[in-house]
Amino acid sequence: MSQKILIADSEHAPACEELQGYLDGYELICPATNDDFSDLLSSDVVGLIAQDQKIDAAVLKKLTNLEVALSLGRNHSNFDTKAINDQGVKFSTVWRKGPNCVAELAMTLILSMSKDLLISHESVAGGAYRYRGIQPEQSEQWKMAFHWMKNENVHEVHGKRLGIVGLGEIGYELAIRASVMGMGVSYYKRTRLPQDLEQVVPLEFMSLNEMLASSDYICLAVPHTPNTEKMIGASEFEVMKDDAILINICRGGVVDETAMINALLQGQIKGAGLDVFDYEPLPADSPLAMLDNVILTPHIGGATEETIQRHSRIMVGDILRFISGKRPIHLVNPDVWKTHD
Repeated sequence: MSQKILIADSEHAPACEELQGYLDGYELICPATNDDFSDLLSSDVVGLIAQDQKIDAAVLKKLTNLEVALSLGRNHSNFDTKAINDQGVKFSTVWRKGPNCVAELAMTLILSMSKDLLISHESVAGGAYRYRGIQPEQSEQWKMAFHWMKNENVHEVHGKRLGIVGLGEIGYELAIRASVMGMGVSYYKRTRLPQDLEQVVPLEFMSLNEMLASSDYICLAVPHTPNTEKMIGASEFEVMKDDAILINICRGGVVDETAMINALLQGQIKGAGLDVFDYEPLPADSPLAMLDNVILTPHIGGATEETIQRHSRIMVGDILRFISGKRPIHLVNPDVWKTHD
């Protein structure tokens, strides 16, 4: 019976067949759906990789010969670390590498809000022009393309200022894209970047309130920690311009959602593009779902096909290094590792 490496989350199933070719002496298995995960738990699984699947004591009890486990992402709250340690399993995390896809989504939300895209689509699809007494005509080159529909909320991003809260890999990739489109970019983070990096984009370092007060678009790109919990609340919304657009592609808990809803309703800010929320999926009765000055996406920032395939390759490569005895960079339980030395 061959030794197996189990990828617990079904979203990585498409990559399993490709990755199998890189494995020598191990069979790579992955459930077709997350409901099938428990069917793959057996004593011949020696390596486990999980992203969102819950790995508790009951799961580990069925993996009697498990040697190593990897969590995709720095947050490994889906793993019962006590049970992992009690069973003597070496445990590490693989930090995600996908700043491009999240930066692209942030830029997409910025552009969509600048063009009032949802309202524009609904106006065309719903035939709003009929209320102006206009009838469809054959389009021709000489006719003004927008003579039948006018939206005063459509603007260019060129010449506007983007403020980025947090400038790690994602924030920096976003800054590059925004700068190429002619936006000025300022940022706030606890530690200022070296000046040579600021000059590449270019970037302007500001205090949080200074940046909030001067930005047309504000993008949140910080990790969710006790220090960043609800860091954007009522007082921060009061500082923002009344035509500012908030973009959140990090975590819902970074924003006081109630304060944000009030700011959107009262016109303290113009709108918001949100990929993350306090509760996910977004509750059906959330006031955010009723607003026409927001664009909502279902936490898809890091969910591109390319990113999933890239993560799959990184995970399998890391677990093979792990099994071969090479110490991983982001080891969670070094005491267990020492007992195997």
